[in-house]
Amino acid sequence: MFAIFSSLSHHRRLLRDFVLRDLRARYVGSSMGFFWSVIFPVVNLFVYMFVFQVVLETRWTPGQTPSEVALLMLSGIIVWQCFAETISRCTNTLAENQNLIQKVVFPAEILPVYLTISALINMLIGVAIAAIGVAWFAYGAEPDVVASAGETGQTIMRPIGLGPSLVTLPILMVLQAIFTLGLGYFLAAFNLFLRDVYHVIGVAMSVWMFMTPIFYPAEMVKKAGLSWVLQINPMYWLIDSYRKVLIYGVWPQPLTLGVFAAVAVVAFLLGSRFFLAQKARFPDLL
Repeated sequence: MFAIFSSLSHHRRLLRDFVLRDLRARYVGSSMGFFWSVIFPVVNLFVYMFVFQVVLETRWTPGQTPSEVALLMLSGIIVWQCFAETISRCTNTLAENQNLIQKVVFPAEILPVYLTISALINMLIGVAIAAIGVAWFAYGAEPDVVASAGETGQTIMRPIGLGPSLVTLPILMVLQAIFTLGLGYFLAAFNLFLRDVYHVIGVAMSVWMFMTPIFYPAEMVKKAGLSWVLQINPMYWLIDSYRKVLIYGVWPQPLTLGVFAAVAVVAFLLGSRFFLAQKARFPDLL
């Protein structure tokens, strides 16, 4: 673990250059640039809302407005896409950069790190859009009016809103980075032993996504008697914490955050140790 941090500190300028190069490569030459970071999650939001709410008629908690459901789905999509993209790219990053690893003394450990940092920076744009949406629906739009038990309408307060809990967003992002890096380090090295891993991960991430309450409420899983699926799913803990902070303005549950932090650290320790143990064999495996 300390070897990883020492190497990253020593090669911090190289790491910065890789991050900047990756961010430029995403959008340089595109007429709309970083605006694509806004378009992709919004388009996905409308697609999934059409499928799950219109076609499949998935219903969330009674009393939740369409705007609240949209924000819940959007926040889940933003976090998941960042995680899934990083895992997928990390898995194949050593194979894609074999010329660097084979021909020069190259610090291969920076590859998963720069991919993670780049994805998180890109995710920040989506988080900002979600926060603007929360502010608009909570404070700027007209309040919802619903029919009361009789004939008159009554104004109800929206449960969504921003709050001081936003200060925990950096903590959530750091924990997300640690967890993602742990998996990324392991998969990047393991993919050199078994090249089918890259293809398996694509399928596994799709299964994992639909096992995570992103497009449907967690209550549906609990009612089906499958609460254990949520209890063993770290991405559910993370996304639920993001939603509490970003949409409802409440503090994440300390127990959930603590358990996720423990899982993230263990994943990082095991993944980075496996990566460093196999690093000397990378040129031969490539």
